[in-house]
Amino acid sequence: MILTKISAQNEEKNKSWGLHFGYSTQQIAPFNLPDYEFTQGHILGQLSFKKYTYKKLGVHLIAEGGYYHAQHQLINKWFTSTVYFDHFPDAFHEEMLQNKSIHQVVLHAGIEIAHFLNPKTQLFGYIAIGPMWTSKQTERLASGFAFSDNFGMGVKFKLTKNTWLSSLLVIRHESNGNLTFPNSGHNTLGMRLGVVFNLIAPQKDVVQPSSLSMP
Repeated sequence: MILTKISAQNEEKNKSWGLHFGYSTQQIAPFNLPDYEFTQGHILGQLSFKKYTYKKLGVHLIAEGGYYHAQHQLINKWFTSTVYFDHFPDAFHEEMLQNKSIHQVVLHAGIEIAHFLNPKTQLFGYIAIGPMWTSKQTERLASGFAFSDNFGMGVKFKLTKNTWLSSLLVIRHESNGNLTFPNSGHNTLGMRLGVVFNLIAPQKDVVQPSSLSMP
């Protein structure tokens, strides 16, 4: 299969971008551990900076940046241990049992692989990973530098000439790559809704066969 890059002039003119809002939680299968609660809302800006197409298939390289606000509370105080901490807070379990408000700032690099059912409907798969900063420690993740990994499936619907509605079911994993303890990480499942501008569906004949000169 040959993927053809959109011409530089059209790519610059029709560079797509979007704004997305989402909510996710670990209190849902397959992550529904009863020992703690963890939910988060977020807002992300997205820019598609490279596009390739083949017939009804689109491959978009994307960059994202945004903010997550999480709520965390340990329910079962025996769910965690302080044995492996070099320096842990006084009254660690009591601190973890308090409801926490956690702020996160993220940067993602990712890819969307899309199939256009028709010029107004797109199905897509989504992968995006990157660094993040998180403001508070939980019993599963240290504060400071960590990584944000995202995987999802979604659909986009064309609203107007240059505007699309995007919906995405996304799984998110947070961890710090064992750079520091703790690093069990957080896993959430949620929905993301957004608006995308300048998304162009492939034309019928994006890839033309090479002409061969006959002797």
